Amino acid sequence: MVTRKQLFSLLILGRTECYVKKNPTYNPYVPGDIYDWHFELEQGKYLFTDSYRGFNPYSGVEYIYTKDLREPIWACDYVGNVRMNSFVSEKDIYEFLKKARGIHLLNCGGDLATEYFYKDGEFVYQLRFSGNLNAILQTEEIYYRGTLVGTQVSAGYLKV
Repeated sequence: MVTRKQLFSLLILGRTECYVKKNPTYNPYVPGDIYDWHFELEQGKYLFTDSYRGFNPYSGVEYIYTKDLREPIWACDYVGNVRMNSFVSEKDIYEFLKKARGIHLLNCGGDLATEYFYKDGEFVYQLRFSGNLNAILQTEEIYYRGTLVGTQVSAGYLKV
């Protein structure tokens, strides 16, 4: 069975390698069969995957499998969007979201489920968690000048 520390380590590494490192000149995702984009990362006896579709709105799922059984031990579905009537560009909002997530992953000290607040100029990022690893809900909100301009909700489940 995977420990909380191992799970968080795998999630931090996987999310950093695919989402945070992705940029206009580097895309670690490949076109997917079911989703638009797919990413895989092997780490020891585990396999981290992330697949998503769309841009705004977007949705996806990440899994962690034990490689020998090809059974998921972690599943997390997510949906997100930027409000189209925002007075700040979609591109700027997504760039800020990526920056805030990357800083959280880097500075969470291995405890991914730590609530987090980040401010940069006119932008604010608020990350909240409820539940536990058997049924965890993660809510991300992006504000610009005090107005909510983007959200992502993720629901994860650890098979015990």
